Amino acid sequence: MTGSLSVINGKTRAYGIIGNPVSHSFSPKMHSSAFAAVGFNGVYLPFPVEEQDLPRLLEAFVLLQVQGFNVTVPYKEKIIPYLDVLTEEARTLGSVNTVWRERGLWKGHSTDGPGLVRGLLARRWKLKGKRVQLLGAGGSAKAAAFSLLKAGVSYLQISNRTLDKAEALADQLARTFGPGLVGVGLQGQFDLLVNATSLGLSSDETPLEAGELPRFGRIYDLIYNPPKTRLLREAEACGLEIENGLAMLLYQGVEAFELWTGKAAPVEVMEEALLSQLRGG
Repeated sequence: MTGSLSVINGKTRAYGIIGNPVSHSFSPKMHSSAFAAVGFNGVYLPFPVEEQDLPRLLEAFVLLQVQGFNVTVPYKEKIIPYLDVLTEEARTLGSVNTVWRERGLWKGHSTDGPGLVRGLLARRWKLKGKRVQLLGAGGSAKAAAFSLLKAGVSYLQISNRTLDKAEALADQLARTFGPGLVGVGLQGQFDLLVNATSLGLSSDETPLEAGELPRFGRIYDLIYNPPKTRLLREAEACGLEIENGLAMLLYQGVEAFELWTGKAAPVEVMEEALLSQLRGG
């Protein structure tokens, strides 16, 4: 069954996204379109939540029969004390972006890193055995790093403006994946550069000058709006393959959809919903 589900009834399942703010989120349209495309009787709503209300949130969601929800800033870490079970991914990262209720328990997972990897593989960008340079050491960078190493990259080098943060992340990764797979710095030849910093999001800044880009085979920027940051424009001018963060946004949503519904996600429908919003539709 395709098209819009116009009837909300006693069997409709409620999902949503919590954060502050959430008015900018692309998730409601993406998931609502996906529910309709597969004939899943569900609704997806934005829930703006104040921090002082977080302790009572899950109790309210139980009463309202909310089955699952996404988590965005500033609550990806703050939601954890209120959950019953964390997946290995969420425990390791100390971050949750997807929650669902199963047998009376609230379970938390992070689909950010898996979403990045699925997005890269969907674009035919192989990861196994590749050398990757990662820019940034914050939450997004950490999620990316863990999933890239799990996907089999041969070496991951981390660079961050605050050296201590890069070293701390590298140490944590080395303890998990073993020595020799992770380093700190910004030198050498790499198959892939992943920008997990915010440079380029709200200005025409770039984390690397154009002259440094040819030593990277491909450039991936987690930023998806604007669609082409200065980093991507200059990389494209150098003849490099580029990709923005839309694929990661898409596939973290795909992962959440499949966790909640047990159904294969309608990826093309979800992607078109995202593109429509980027176009202002």
